Amino acid sequence: MVAPNPAPSVDARAEAIFARTRAAVVARAYPPTIKYKVRVSGLRGDTWSGRSYQSYERWPAGSVLARTISDEENAHPTKPSGITLSFLGITTGKSEQPDLLGIPKLAPTYAFGLGTAPQAEPGPGSASGSRLKTIGSVLATARNYDVRLLGEESVDGTACWHLRLRPLGNPGKYRLRDLWVEKTSYQTIRLRTYGNFTAKETGSGLWTVAYSLIDGSWYLTSEVSNGPVEGPDGWYAHVAVQFTDIVADPNETLDFGLSTVDDEAEITEPPQ
Repeated sequence: MVAPNPAPSVDARAEAIFARTRAAVVARAYPPTIKYKVRVSGLRGDTWSGRSYQSYERWPAGSVLARTISDEENAHPTKPSGITLSFLGITTGKSEQPDLLGIPKLAPTYAFGLGTAPQAEPGPGSASGSRLKTIGSVLATARNYDVRLLGEESVDGTACWHLRLRPLGNPGKYRLRDLWVEKTSYQTIRLRTYGNFTAKETGSGLWTVAYSLIDGSWYLTSEVSNGPVEGPDGWYAHVAVQFTDIVADPNETLDFGLSTVDDEAEITEPPQ
């Protein structure tokens, strides 16, 4: 008889770091309204080209509004004799040149599934209908990944733990592959994910993602493909999505037309 393969061992230290990382991400807080720019650019040869879009997020609902016309199109319309307008989602005179991937309806607070809080399970004595006093409760999380600690690395001068993640099932949903976690705060400052975006097919492949601390909150600042990505006008060696000019907007100064385009013309992140 052939002995069955033993179950993979658990890296207890890696699991503990991963648990604290999830707790740190769950505890993140943001202003209720955030304005920012999203720039989508692609590399061909030695040249990066792309467009920037005014965007807006309401947190924690995660509702994202994006302008249908890029800053570049507003500054230099394709048809000089025409008029380019975007008002309440109605667009006229839009450039005939396609957007690189689509209108980016992306949130700088997105956490790639790390921000989902674990569910509380009843502790001893708390069963439904029981008259026994509740002694306590526990937090249980499903092991969606096999987590391994690769060691300590420096990311832009910051000491980090490097975790390697392997999904135990449904790799399309559990996309994380690497985390770089700041050793003092347990915040993720870099991660690597397999595949990106849902409404616009960009092919499979690894993307490297960076976070930065801005005005006391951790924001997603860039997503860069590790390989080629196909756009509507051909292939790019790399594609970069950058989040800039991130500011709180307590007065909700929505001074631009908002996107109501079809899903095929947008790029969005999958539900967390």
